Amino acid sequence: ILAQAVLSSSTSLPVKNEALSQHNMTAVSIVALTALVMQASATLLRTPHGNASTPALVAPKNGGEIMHFAQKQMMEVKLGPFETASDACSYCFTSFTKEGVPPAGPVAPACVCMSYPDGGAHTMFCATPPSAAKFV
Repeated sequence: ILAQAVLSSSTSLPVKNEALSQHNMTAVSIVALTALVMQASATLLRTPHGNASTPALVAPKNGGEIMHFAQKQMMEVKLGPFETASDACSYCFTSFTKEGVPPAGPVAPACVCMSYPDGGAHTMFCATPPSAAKFV
């Protein structure tokens, strides 16, 4: 009986090794496939959107200008012109930056409204840090 038990366990050993080997190969295949899918996903994240640098060529319905955005080293946005410095500051005090509409605004309720002359007119400038006054 002991010899029969040893014989039966030795004959099932190759079957167990074969099943374990097949299981290991399946596990390695799944890991390799997962790694490839993750690499492809990461590559998609690095690729810029198809129209990221292409400006919109659709004319606005109200007949205004088309704005073209592109990556720049420095960008300046001016708000004006206003006839007087007082007009520029009055507009600033009621602007979205200072007053806003919740939940999106106000953006900077503590900003200091300033005006500077620009080609015979005035331009509004609203900034929070005191160092921004050097710009004006």
